[in-house]
Amino acid sequence: MKTSKHLLRSLIFLFSVVLASCSGDDTGIGGIFLDNTIRTVIIDTCSINLSTVSIDSVVTSGKSSVMAGSYSDTVFGRTECTGYIPFTVPGSYDFPETEIVFDSVNLVMVLNGTWFGDTTSVQAYQVHLLDEVIELPDDEEYYSTWSVPYSAVPVAVVSFKPHPAVSDTVSVRLPDVIGEDLLDKMMNEDESVLGSQERFMNYFKGIALTAGDGNDVVLGVAVGDTSMVINLHYHYSTLTRTEETITIVPLTERTFYSVNTDRSGTRFSDLRGKTLPSCQTGNTVLVQALTGAYVRIDFPYLNNLLQLGDYCTITEASLLIYPVRGTYSKYVPLPEDLSLYVSNENDVTLGYITTYSGDALQTGNLVTDDLFNIDTYYSYDITSFLQDQLGAFGINSRSLQLIVPQASQAVSLNTLIAGDGSYAGNRMKIKVSYLIYDIK
Repeated sequence: MKTSKHLLRSLIFLFSVVLASCSGDDTGIGGIFLDNTIRTVIIDTCSINLSTVSIDSVVTSGKSSVMAGSYSDTVFGRTECTGYIPFTVPGSYDFPETEIVFDSVNLVMVLNGTWFGDTTSVQAYQVHLLDEVIELPDDEEYYSTWSVPYSAVPVAVVSFKPHPAVSDTVSVRLPDVIGEDLLDKMMNEDESVLGSQERFMNYFKGIALTAGDGNDVVLGVAVGDTSMVINLHYHYSTLTRTEETITIVPLTERTFYSVNTDRSGTRFSDLRGKTLPSCQTGNTVLVQALTGAYVRIDFPYLNNLLQLGDYCTITEASLLIYPVRGTYSKYVPLPEDLSLYVSNENDVTLGYITTYSGDALQTGNLVTDDLFNIDTYYSYDITSFLQDQLGAFGINSRSLQLIVPQASQAVSLNTLIAGDGSYAGNRMKIKVSYLIYDIK
């Protein structure tokens, strides 16, 4: 029995020595039994093809907010957002049997801290009355390409200096005639106006919130029972003066915002509804959520790696994305998160690149170089994806889509401009560790 145990320990020790001798970058395996070589190489020049793709529209309803304002940039053009907000029919009120005196009517808005543009200067926003009722679509969703006619002349203008990431409250005085007429309708319990939601919307169709003159900031405005309201103020006197407020809240299921983008004169002027290779856009590509732009990444030369040895495999692969210097700043921030989706030859999404645990999307692990803006980059582990693609061709070949996560697509204008392999500055690249097995 002791002899058997001693023999077993000797065999285990011998096997361990053999395994140890088989590690390294250039190692023979098997001695007299096999004649081969294993090499590990690191490749950071594997070519990729980049294209900017335009989505027709994004859903802009059901976001608990609207975007309003405009921003102009020489690289990706001018984007203007307009919010469309209808209001719910007011409830019934018990007015005292005494003289009711109208005081004022105000639109109160709470900024949700979302912004894009130069917030160091005063910005103007306009309030218009809608000319048509906002109808509910069949699928009950509104899109960024939709709009509703509104009066050309605003009924109110408000100017203020936004505070980034701060939930400011802004109050706008509306014309007295709006409040006086509505108060009269409520005091007289006018069923032609107050009898249903549809009747009220025919009477007061809602408002459009637009960019004012000289505006160059897109802001997010919260929409809810307390974050955006119309307050109608009145008072009456008995023994003392009593002040009262009637609050009218938005009809959130019909609230949305439109996004209008003009890229004329920029490298992305032909983007709308198209796919533009980076060679046609100054060797750069664009990711911008609110305007529906994302990047397609193709790996046309990946299978060339198979020619490096008799048997090969990818052991590690990372995708590094460097924003073009000068295209982002504290006023024009980068997307905090960017996701990678997997698509087929028709660019139809099939899946996504997850974290190592497989339970969440990778978001890029954005590293910022605030001092020199040189080593700012996103990084992704795409090992499994490239392992699956090595040797694939034709309809089995897959691409990657670099896109803002769906949860942020319609509530941010943050933008990434990245360079391709021919760009003069920092550029997008993949870094591959490759194990090569050669038979002598």
